[in-house]
Parts: sequence; structure tokens; C-alpha cells
Amino acid sequence: MLPFFVHGKTIPDTWFQLIYNLFDYAYEQKIQKGSFENEQYRLQYPGIAVYIEHPDKDMIPVMPPGSTIPAPTTMDYIEDYFVNYLMNPELAENETYRYSSRIHHPMPKGGTQLERVIQMLRETPLTNQAAVEIGTPEDLDVCYGNDGKLDPPCLRLLDFKAVPSGGSLLLTVTCYFRSWDLWAGFPTNLGGIELLKQHVAEETGLKNGPMYAYSAGAHIYGYQEDIARLRTLRPKEK
Repeated sequence: MLPFFVHGKTIPDTWFQLIYNLFDYAYEQKIQKGSFENEQYRLQYPGIAVYIEHPDKDMIPVMPPGSTIPAPTTMDYIEDYFVNYLMNPELAENETYRYSSRIHHPMPKGGTQLERVIQMLRETPLTNQAAVEIGTPEDLDVCYGNDGKLDPPCLRLLDFKAVPSGGSLLLTVTCYFRSWDLWAGFPTNLGGIELLKQHVAEETGLKNGPMYAYSAGAHIYGYQEDIARLRTLRPKEK
């Protein structure tokens, strides 16, 4: 099966295209492990590949005027996600990891993983090695959620690249999610990752650029189907 490709102008534009087309390309998957295990189903793409031209613009999906559908995120929530889940490595009680605890993981030769990537991009901006690993092999045994069930990180990788464009070097980021809640997670995750990319661009003197994202498990949950159909005007066929 071919991955579904979206060329989006902004995060909300890309989000809407993915939600709208999901009902034509998704398959129904009973949840056997993870969130809502044996309780819900997913409508899931076989794979998605996303290119977003301007991820820094208008990050919040807009609901139709007069609609009672709540937006899936807010700018305050995205900023809090960036500060606390991508930049603050301190774990709360009973937390086994945060993305930030991996992003800022101490390195054997000093500094953190993100600091090493920033240093690389400063000194050798055309490197292919500026990747931040979120996932580890041990996750399958040690990462438990608050429900006591195994819950390895959904985000596995952040890969920063400086790409020549129009006489400048544009900083891009590529992310891979093993599993991805498109309705609520997608806009918050990418909004926070965009703020992280802006931080790296400022630290390295590179010009902020576009974003790429991939997933073989992008989905909505069964309980989200009605509201997703309402937002996209895609009613169930009778």
C-alpha cells in the first residue's frame, strides 16, 4: 500500500487534509495494545508522508463560524507542551519518560543530546548526523503509562537538516511517529516540534524552514469519528 501524501501550507491545512481523506483511505483496526486497549477501534492510514511549507504560521485548526466543535488544541497548550514536554526533562512522580527526558538525555562526553545536535549544526551545518533519538530498544520493557500498561514513546525520532535554498541554509526537521492521534495529537505535537525547531534555528544561526513528518500508525479513535465527520462534512454512508 502506498503512503498517503499531503503537501500542506500550514499545520492546520495539513491536519484538515488528513482528517478529510482518512475516511477514503483508512482501515479499521481493533486496538489490541496501547491506549484504549480492547475498548476502542482506530481508523488508521497504512502510512502517511507529510510536507508542511510554513509550520510557523497559524498553528491552530479553525472551526467553522458558529460551530460548537472545540478546536483540538490552543496556542497556550502548544506552548505548554513545548516548555514542559519537549524542553523540561524532569520527570513527575510515576513517569517513566517524557520526550524531553530523551531529547535532553545526558551524553557520555558531556552535554545533552540536543546540545550535541546544536553544536553539530553550528560547526558542520550540512551534516546528516543531527538526529535526536527518542525511542530506545528498552522501551518495549520499561515504558509504562499511568494505566500500568506498556506505552513506548509514539515519537521515535527528530532529524534536523540544513538544506540549501535561495542562497540560505534552511533548517528543517523530520519526525517519525510509530502511532499518532491525528485529531488531538497531530496539531499539538507538530506545533511543539515547530517551536523546538525555531529554538534550534536561533541557537545555530540557521533560517527556519519547512517540516516533514511520517507515520505508519496515523489514526483517529472510534470515539472521535463522529466529530471528525462533522468537521469535514463526511457523514457515514447509510
